[in-house]
Amino acid sequence: MTPPGWRECTLGDLAGETGGRIQTGPFGSQLHASDYLPHGTPVVMPVNIGDNRLIEAGVARVGPADAERLSRHRLCVGDIVYSRRGDVEKRALVREPQVDWLCGTGCLLVRVQGDEVDATYVSYWLGSPEIKAWVTQHAIGATMPNLNTGILSAVPVLVPPLAEQRSIATMLGALDDKIESNRRLLSTVLSLTRAEVKAVVGIAGATALPVAALARFVNGGAYTKGATGTGRMVLRIAELNSGPGGSTVYTEFDVPEDKTARAGDLLMSWSGSLDVYRWTREEAIINQHIFKVIPNGLPAWLVHDRLKAVMPTFQSIAKDKATTMGHIQRGHLESTTVAMPSSEQIDQMDARLGPLWDRLLLAEREIHTLAALRDALLPDLLSGRLRVPEAQAISQ
Repeated sequence: MTPPGWRECTLGDLAGETGGRIQTGPFGSQLHASDYLPHGTPVVMPVNIGDNRLIEAGVARVGPADAERLSRHRLCVGDIVYSRRGDVEKRALVREPQVDWLCGTGCLLVRVQGDEVDATYVSYWLGSPEIKAWVTQHAIGATMPNLNTGILSAVPVLVPPLAEQRSIATMLGALDDKIESNRRLLSTVLSLTRAEVKAVVGIAGATALPVAALARFVNGGAYTKGATGTGRMVLRIAELNSGPGGSTVYTEFDVPEDKTARAGDLLMSWSGSLDVYRWTREEAIINQHIFKVIPNGLPAWLVHDRLKAVMPTFQSIAKDKATTMGHIQRGHLESTTVAMPSSEQIDQMDARLGPLWDRLLLAEREIHTLAALRDALLPDLLSGRLRVPEAQAISQ
């Protein structure tokens, strides 16, 4: 039942009523790989679309002439950019720092504007589970879903009065801003750590150690078979990269301590998508293809940084493997070396970086808590079942 004062329409209706538009980004014939430059105007591709935010890292760029030629695709504050193919549920709200970026190939631009609609509210509406499912269901193509302007124009939208739109957007935005602040802290501290360690080990005469000397690398087990469906999460590479989801396996199995992941533990995937992680969620069971990394008397922040530094080497080794899933072997941990600071230098850096590493764990766990709160409140706020004052009381 639609709450009093709220109305139902489509995204196309909303764009038309407000003088906005829904359009595709430039086609491949308008923008070629050879047009991209190291510097210039950023061009948003699907890979640059995060969770309702645009990601600048790795963004493609074009020069002034191409930016002018493609001016129809310039982004404004409040625009919403969709991935046109693949993960068609992805969308991001354009904020002040992204003004005059370009909507690129493989994307769609949604513009709603005017005095009766809040674009931030609309962006949250489009991120609700109900609308994500609607978009996926109506996308064209089974193996590679595709969107077009017609599909997006037909997306249903529930529009409350403007004051309610703004209240909802402000509350959900405050949670997202705190999440983003914690993510910036994470990025800053990891960059600071890398810079400090790199400066020290770059000095002539720095010690090189085999990666295997940094820690014990304990492989997980085959715990998905016969899983009970309840209990602890079975931690696979998918969970490392994206957290728990619909395909996550749970089991009541008892496993040894060195195959158990607790918040703060270091983990390394050695097959498929190779990387090093710090686990920040609830206690989990480590599946095969993942090492639990138990430092050999070294600070965890240093082991994490040194594994990050050597990861491109491991990824290259895995890529050269003539198998269906590239991987490394234990012998590569022994044969691959990494530059290390001296014991005295480690102690000096640990006094500064150790407390920051501990603070990061709190920040990362807070990200999970805030995201869970946002996702729990979002459907009820957007449907009118829960009003903002009630939601604020819940979130205190």
